Amino acid sequence: MIEINLLPQELKAKSKTKKIAIVKDAKALLYLIPVILAVFICVHFYLAVAGIVKGSQIRALKNKWAGLEAKRKTLEDLKKEHMAVSSDASFLQQLTSQRIDWAQKLNRLSLDLPSGVWFVDLSTGRRDLVLKGAAVSLQKEEMILINKFINNLKKDPLFFQDFTALELTSYQRRVIGGYDIVDFVLTGTFKSR
Repeated sequence: MIEINLLPQELKAKSKTKKIAIVKDAKALLYLIPVILAVFICVHFYLAVAGIVKGSQIRALKNKWAGLEAKRKTLEDLKKEHMAVSSDASFLQQLTSQRIDWAQKLNRLSLDLPSGVWFVDLSTGRRDLVLKGAAVSLQKEEMILINKFINNLKKDPLFFQDFTALELTSYQRRVIGGYDIVDFVLTGTFKSR
């Protein structure tokens, strides 16, 4: 059978089944409250124990850090010394990179020297190298030998790397025992450093 009830919702008769369901839900809720309280107590206990453990770990780490304080100060002092030494070492390295390797230069002079040419004097100043020498040739090719020597020095990168110019500044002919000898002076200008 179909029932039609046109009354508003608040005036309608309430069914008893809903009240019974609400009462059953309230009883279940009463059983659930102690379980929720037990969970809260367990979580609280767990967090308290974790806080105590972490606190003891923090205290142990603080004690360890305090014990390492002396070593840290020693390490800082060593770092400062290292910085001072490394700056000195870099300065010395810069100075040695600017120096001229004279043993290598003299060796290259000897290797680039053609037959019939010899040195009389070698001197250096702050800005230049002065090389005095002489040349002799049976075929009267003294100037060709001198020019060959200058070209050999200019083409030699191990010798010429520290110079901006290498020029024949003077020469003079003389005769000794029937042989023509040409005395010459070479001047090399050092690169500015």
